Amino acid sequence: MRRTIIRRTGIAAVVLMAATGLSGCLAPGTPPGWSSYTIERGAHSASVGRPSGVTGPLEGWVSPGGASRTYDFVMTPTAEYVLTSPTQPEDQFDWNKLPGFSDCGDFDLARNGAMFGWRWRTDTSPRVLEIVPYANANGVHQYPESALVTLSHDDLVAAAPLRYSIQIDGSVYRFAVDGTILGRDIHETATLPRSCPSNPTSTGKWYAGFYFGGTSTAPSQMYAYVREPAGGTVPGQPGGDGSVGILSPAS
Repeated sequence: MRRTIIRRTGIAAVVLMAATGLSGCLAPGTPPGWSSYTIERGAHSASVGRPSGVTGPLEGWVSPGGASRTYDFVMTPTAEYVLTSPTQPEDQFDWNKLPGFSDCGDFDLARNGAMFGWRWRTDTSPRVLEIVPYANANGVHQYPESALVTLSHDDLVAAAPLRYSIQIDGSVYRFAVDGTILGRDIHETATLPRSCPSNPTSTGKWYAGFYFGGTSTAPSQMYAYVREPAGGTVPGQPGGDGSVGILSPAS
């Protein structure tokens, strides 16, 4: 059984999570038809590079909002960061963020929202990248004590995509990560509490991207690849899980 860690957020985190991704060039090695995120050294937020004809990933305020977000994402070895001058001593172990959305009518994900967290562990042997479901409920950080998925250096070099899904289901967020890396099948799910179960899923939402922090900024350039809608298809078309989906009633 997974244990959920709960921490309260400060004003600084609220301000940082409100940033929108800037436009930029495609990162090195971006697969055809994919977009890329690039976080420069000294930054928190990523710029977004899009090839011609590609509109994803989602970013900024979307209204009406929706009940889910699904995207394919590739972490690269640039995520193997080491903080040599952290703002706070334990910042190496802060949770950085993968794309997610705000909730409960808030613009700010640091107050109410759902996303995935990630960090590079320098205190393990071998070192690994950890991914967790991550949600904020009225300014309270929520995430499990144990990682949902761990990726090794070889996994990052393989540059295989994983599909990430976040879905609102009444009083909880449902998270899923699926894919195959170096012959290892990954199918993991988790739930975290939602602070506004009566809030309609159509309420507008702020769609955020790849983010570093925590309190420290990125110590080096890092980039990742993203495809949204997942599978490169438009929501509602065959073969696409879609994004900004409306949750169907349980049968």
